[in-house]
Parts: sequence; structure tokens; C-alpha cells
Amino acid sequence: MKNKTIFNLFTIEWYSVLKDIVLNFWLLILAVIIGFSSIFVMEQALYKPVYTSSATLIVQVKTGTYQAYTNLSASTEMAVIFSEVFVQPSMKEKAAEYLQIDEFNGNLSATPLSNTNVINLSVTADDPETAYKEIQAVLKVYPQISDTIFSNAVIDVVRAPEIPKGPSNSASVPHKKLIVLGVVGATLAGIVLISFLRDTIKSESAFNEKVGENLLGTILKERDYPSLNALIKGEKRKKLVTDAFASFSFVENYQKIATKLEYLNQKNGDKVFLITSVAAHEGKTTVSINIALTLARKGHRVALLDMDLMKPSIAKTLNINGEYVDLAHVLSSDMTVSQYKLLPYKDGSLSLGLNKRRHSSFTSWINRPSVKNVIDQIAENYDYVIIDSMPLSATAEVSSIANLADKTIMIIKADYVKTGDVNDAVLTLNKKNCLAGCILNDAHKEITFFGQTGDYEGDYKGRYGRYSHSRN
Repeated sequence: MKNKTIFNLFTIEWYSVLKDIVLNFWLLILAVIIGFSSIFVMEQALYKPVYTSSATLIVQVKTGTYQAYTNLSASTEMAVIFSEVFVQPSMKEKAAEYLQIDEFNGNLSATPLSNTNVINLSVTADDPETAYKEIQAVLKVYPQISDTIFSNAVIDVVRAPEIPKGPSNSASVPHKKLIVLGVVGATLAGIVLISFLRDTIKSESAFNEKVGENLLGTILKERDYPSLNALIKGEKRKKLVTDAFASFSFVENYQKIATKLEYLNQKNGDKVFLITSVAAHEGKTTVSINIALTLARKGHRVALLDMDLMKPSIAKTLNINGEYVDLAHVLSSDMTVSQYKLLPYKDGSLSLGLNKRRHSSFTSWINRPSVKNVIDQIAENYDYVIIDSMPLSATAEVSSIANLADKTIMIIKADYVKTGDVNDAVLTLNKKNCLAGCILNDAHKEITFFGQTGDYEGDYKGRYGRYSHSRN
């Protein structure tokens, strides 16, 4: 029985979000590029260069009557006063008159150095010539004003101004980091939002809410590579229950699915199960093989038939080589079952009906009564027959060949096919009254704001290492 909490409304389908972030990581990189590009464009659009011409002045006291002002302290005080005098409007007016212009265009500043009698005088303007001419004018006219205040003061120019060779400011946009982080954050928020809004079956609780069909089992995602060395070599493992690297929960969940099929057999006599999916790459072939292997490991005689005639792959998955007659040849000809022997797999509890190649002409014979007769004859010699069929989206014939089996099982890969397409497929199969239920494949644990939901029965909150197999 499913073990749910009252907090399912707060479930975070974290893996779906993480997957989308990883798959769309290039968008985050693009966002960084856009952020910095935007800053560059803004800087170029808003940048207005200015030029500063500067001079260094030193204030001293005339010798004579006011001997008290010959000390450094007095000169320092006078430097502060003269710094204020330099920036008076009257100083700019005198300089403008000297230059014979209507208005002093630059920004005049005078800054005394702390605890010294030194003044830094500067003019900042829109072009270097203006800055230089105007500071020169100030240096020419300042005595007209300063002598009226302190006639005993002497101001010497220790560093003369020069024509600026370049701008004194740089192109800069404030809060650059915040701008870039804002663009990246907005992009990340968009990816997360799309992930939440994408209408797929991402979890078991989503299946129960959106589909509401009988769920035969949930297969949690397994590692694609058993080790780092395998990852480096690109040796992707085949996720079979007989694999030494299969997790306990993986094997256990297939055992529970097999138990449910045993129940259907005891209750209704169902023994022929057709496995399909909405689209390709949902893992129906791997699921078909694992169901057949699990039933065989429980002591049943099982026939596994590859009837994905557009893309047969059971032989490749199980590393079956050698010569054998294609199952499609038997189904499409007058060959009898007695003349056709299924290939025994390992200890013989499992037998295989395989195809080496595609059979694109199957639409001309797949619905013949003889095909159903062959399947029925095979079923007479086995406890269970598992048929790996084509996806429903591959051809319109798939829903028709569901009649070959007692019941159909639909594989749904988590976060892969749109919910609407899943429900359309379920409706189609239910119209034929042949759907035994669905299996959610490649799913991940759900997490809530309040802790793990525990939706997946038999997971036991972790993996217990390699599963010890008593049978191959």
C-alpha cells in the first residue's frame, strides 16, 4: 500500500527541475554573456569622456610685518582658506573674462592636502583644450582676488598644468554584478518555472493525480554506469535484474510487478501480456525483458516475444548472436509453431522469439487470424508470454495487435511524454478493454517541504549495494 503524507500538495519534483537546469545550462552561460554584453552596450551608450588638467600649489607667507604667519601651521590654515576662495563664482567670472568667453565651462575644484600647505587645483571639462586653457586662466587671475584677502600670502605653482592626454573618467555602469546576477537569476527562474509548468508525468503522485489508472509498479532510475572507469570508457550498463550492479529496490519492484501479474493470472487466467508505450525510448523493451526474467526466476516457464517489428532490440540487449529464424517469418507465413522453436535463454525457464531485422511490411499481415493462432499456440506451452510491442505512436496497428494478448501494459517514462498523450493512449486501450495497468519507468524519489513522501513502496530508503542473485 502506498504510504502517503498529507503534504503532497507541497511536493517538489526536484529531479525534473535539476534535469532541466543541467540540460539548459547553456542558457545560463548565454545569460552571463548577455549580462556582460548589456553592460558593455550601456557603458558605450552612456559614457561621456571628460578631461582634467591639474596643478599643484603651495601657500607661503610673506616675510615682514606679519611674522606670526611664517610658521607651517598658519600656512596650512591659509591653504584651506584659499581652497575655498578658488572655487568661488567670482574666480570663474574673472577667468571667463580673461579668456574672453561668456561662461566658464569646466568644473573647477581645489583640494588642500591634509595637514599641509599644499593645494591641488584642477579643471575638468568636456575636451582637453578647454580644461587646460581654463586652469591656466585661473592661475593668471587668482591674485586679483586672493590679494584682497591676504596680501601677505604667496602662492607658488610647484607643478604646472598640462594638456590632458586622455579622459580622466572611465566607462562604468554601477552595480555590474547585480545586473549579471539579475539576468542569470531571471533565466534560472524561467527554467524552473517551465519545469514546474511542463505537463508530464514526473512522479507516482503525479500519475495518481493526472492519470488515475491502475499503477502496476514504479521503477526507480538506476545508474547508467556501474563505475567511473565504465563512464570513462563509455560502457553503459544494461539495466537488467540479473545485473550484478542492480540495486535491491530495482529488483524488488520488478518482483512486485511479477506478483501482480501472477494475481491477474490466478484471477482471470491472463497469461499473455503485451508491453507498449506512447513513444519510443520509454524503456519498454528493458521492462519487457526484466518482467520475463523475474517471472522465470520465480519458477515460471516464460516466452518473451520481440514484436517491435520496426525496431527489434531484445537480441541486442541480451547479447544473442548466431543463426535463428525470425519470429516475424513464422507469423507472416504458413510455418507452424511445431516447426518453430523458441531460443532457450540460460537455464531454459525463459525462451525467446527474436527478430534480427526490421519488418516494415508487417501491416499487410499483422492482423491475420493466423497470427493470433500462433501466439495462442505458443501460450499453450508456457505459463506466461511477454510481448515487446511497438510504441503506440509508431503506427496505428499497435492498438490492433493488442488483441493478440490477454492484457496490455503501458510503460510511461517519467517526465517524458505529455500527460494528454498518455491519457489518450489509456483511453484507446480502455476502449478495447485490454489495459491491465501502467508502469512508471525511470522515476525518482519525491521530496516535500516536510520530508520524504515515501511514495515508492519497497525502496527501503536507499540502496543496499549489489543484489545477490541466486539465478542467472
